[in-house]
Amino acid sequence: MTRLIFLLLCFSIVSSPAFALSKKEVREIIKQAYPGARITEIEKETYQKKRIFEVDFKHEGENLEAIISLDGEIIKVHIDD
Repeated sequence: MTRLIFLLLCFSIVSSPAFALSKKEVREIIKQAYPGARITEIEKETYQKKRIFEVDFKHEGENLEAIISLDGEIIKVHIDD
């Protein structure tokens, strides 16, 4: 029984979105979606009461900002003023 509780606890920690992505993986997501992008900043922020990565980058002459969920989904990309 103790082993089962331990395994469930470990699974919940490992599968938690807070631990799902590294900044390196976030860079890869942006570079795949926007080939040639030059990333200037990656920060963890809060968006609509959820933890996200906010990524500032330059692509094809435009300054852009992406919001990426902790599980890797690109939620929003817009021109960064």
